[in-house]
Amino acid sequence: MILGLMLAISCGASWGLYLAPMRLVKAWKWENIWALWSVVGLLIGPLLVAIFTVPHYWLVNRDVGVGILALTVLVGAVSGMSGFLYSMTVPVIGLGLATALNGGSSMVMALLPLFILHRNTVLHTSGVLTLLGVGLAVVGISYCGKGGGLREKEAEGQSQEQPQQKAGKLTFLKSVVACCIAGAISSGMNVALAFPNPIFDVAHKYGSSDFGAANAFLAPYLIGGFFSNILYSAYLLRKNSSFSRFVAPGALRCALWSVFMAVVFLFGVSAYAGAVGLMGSFGAVIAWGLSMAAMILISGIWDVYVGEWKGQPLKIMALGIGVLMIAIVALSLAEYFHQIETIT
Repeated sequence: MILGLMLAISCGASWGLYLAPMRLVKAWKWENIWALWSVVGLLIGPLLVAIFTVPHYWLVNRDVGVGILALTVLVGAVSGMSGFLYSMTVPVIGLGLATALNGGSSMVMALLPLFILHRNTVLHTSGVLTLLGVGLAVVGISYCGKGGGLREKEAEGQSQEQPQQKAGKLTFLKSVVACCIAGAISSGMNVALAFPNPIFDVAHKYGSSDFGAANAFLAPYLIGGFFSNILYSAYLLRKNSSFSRFVAPGALRCALWSVFMAVVFLFGVSAYAGAVGLMGSFGAVIAWGLSMAAMILISGIWDVYVGEWKGQPLKIMALGIGVLMIAIVALSLAEYFHQIETIT
């Protein structure tokens, strides 16, 4: 149980920080970064992980069949749209607020497995603590969002150059809406891992552990995300005539940062798959909540560290972070009591 909780928190920490280097990559535009990130993080990386962790991986895919694999790719393509929606908002509203809104809407969706697969536990201690933890997380997220909105107003009042810097980007309001939509559809991975899946059954038949079976599913799922992300990146590369930036001065540094971002993202995916494998379908509810809370917490702390939060917005953000820490404790206790209830 403890290892599963630690993996879930590690996942959140990875997802909370993997976009941080975007502001360090100056020679490339967003679409250049995201195109390479998609190739490594959503295509090559997941395939390599599956090949090395799933026994007889190609036989598993053969037995699963083209129909199931195509459906998984399609679901992944829709869910994968969350990646570029989320990442596009970071330069506008900041990593902390973007992550807060994204994680909050995602956490609400994470309750689906609880009410569908484990509705009999809702009134037990584990279920009550789960609802409490998610509720506290939403409260913490609202404080983070309030602090972010106040910070945005202060920044606009202090800088006359702000409108020119945001030319061609999403507005603040559109970024908020995009973050919420991205969070809701990003929870598709968690929902899919929580519910029974024929890919899991076939992978287990060939000797896969729960972790390996999860990777057998995640490979085509993330590849679906690759298609939606690379198509949008290609559209922007053509629209903005930014293909030439791939060979501009400083391109190697940009490429290394993009690959690093993809590796950190993949580590988070693997950590989450391991957490669900250890904690089971009820654990998927807990693990997702823990991951999202940790993601928001870490990204908020990072923004404070780099000096993006000061004065009153910092106080409100700190309050939100404090509530999120309590939410993490509540969700951890929910998993503990679920283990006791299962034994008894």
